Amino acid sequence: MKNITNSFGKTFGPVGSFAGIVLFTLGLVFFLLGYLGGIVILLIGAFIGFTKPYTTIDFEQNRVRYGDMLFGFAKTGKWQEIQSDMQIGFWHSNKVYRTYSRSNRALDITQKQDLICLYDKRGKKLMNLIRLKDANRKDAELDSLSRQMGIDRMA
Repeated sequence: MKNITNSFGKTFGPVGSFAGIVLFTLGLVFFLLGYLGGIVILLIGAFIGFTKPYTTIDFEQNRVRYGDMLFGFAKTGKWQEIQSDMQIGFWHSNKVYRTYSRSNRALDITQKQDLICLYDKRGKKLMNLIRLKDANRKDAELDSLSRQMGIDRMA
């Protein structure tokens, strides 16, 4: 197994992502109608709508990279070597995105994620590695990833 790339949702949340896709579509329509200003709207919409955080794990060179995929394809981030004193562990995340309707009512969108994360020797969380689809398989995933990366798992 050479590389694994995992995505963790959208950088600007579900509401921002939807707004970006709308801007992208409008920019595309304006550009096709001959308005050169449509390119600016198209680029802003593509950035907001398609940018997402990701992690790449390179098992052969024993390193990880956490960054953003700008516009959905341009990868950023710096490679970090996996050291023997690092650990992996389970993390449960609850993100709440709040938006307001035109009548000033709050709408909360909750995203619950079960993640496997990389920790340093002091137990400080460094980065997300994998988003689990099934939290019941966390022990099997932790053991498998720990073995492949050559580091211990947290207790």
